[in-house]
Amino acid sequence: MKSFSLLSPTLLYLHLLCLITLNLMWFGPNKIRAVAAIGNQTDHLALLKFKESITDPYKALESWNSSIHFCKWHGITCSSMHERVTVLRLERYQLHGSLSPYVCNLTLLKTLDIGDNNFFGEIPQELGQLLHLQQLFLSNNSFVGEIPTNLTYCSNLKLLYLSGNHLIGKIPTEIGSLKKLQGMTIRNNNLTGGIPSFIGNLSCLTHLDASLNNFEGDIAQEICCRKHLTFLGLGDNNLSGKIPSCLYNISSLISLEVTQNKLHGSFPPNMFHTLPNLKIFAFGENQFSGPIPISIANALPYNY
Repeated sequence: MKSFSLLSPTLLYLHLLCLITLNLMWFGPNKIRAVAAIGNQTDHLALLKFKESITDPYKALESWNSSIHFCKWHGITCSSMHERVTVLRLERYQLHGSLSPYVCNLTLLKTLDIGDNNFFGEIPQELGQLLHLQQLFLSNNSFVGEIPTNLTYCSNLKLLYLSGNHLIGKIPTEIGSLKKLQGMTIRNNNLTGGIPSFIGNLSCLTHLDASLNNFEGDIAQEICCRKHLTFLGLGDNNLSGKIPSCLYNISSLISLEVTQNKLHGSFPPNMFHTLPNLKIFAFGENQFSGPIPISIANALPYNY
């Protein structure tokens, strides 16, 4: 009787490898194309919902129609491989309306820029679903409500620009978890509370502008942990106390603006030696006392 021997481990491995390879050849590309098609359709519908929520006086979205692929629409940039939206940039077109929460379906979006328009209503919490988002520019609109706490899920966020709106409330504690955040501009809103200590946790932060709000209390010492800070704007608030002495040791500072607060104290005599890169120092309309340091000659100060 003829006997049958079991396949050796090596032959069995090769056999399975061939089956997997053939399976990918037969079904893999179709599956990839199917997934890409679903993503394309999702992006397409999300953009149409975005358009439905606004009026467009200058016809910036005139190209947003079925005659051409959405990746060629004005203000849209797509990834070359998957034809998924990575950039939505429509600043300065006087667009009027609300920001549709459907933008959260643009799951590969890296940049959202609708600054200098007339958007109103609250900033959708759904933006927190944009896990690839790196730049969010919503400045100079009419957004109301609080800064969405869900933005903490945008762990890749590097730039957050919310200036010139009507935002209220405190800076959310959750913002402190955005470890890649390099620039945050919340100037000219109606924000309250203090300059929070968790700002010190933003290890990549180089630019912070919180001017023209209603912040009060002391400037948190923890801000000095940001050794690469180049711009700090805290003017036109209700801040009190002294400028933390450790701030005078952040040699990377180029601009320090604290005008129109209730700050007091004196300036260290060697201030402009320890701040060799300081070009703008705005400190007027406070309660400072004592002489202006002679080392000021090393900087380009102005007082307004």
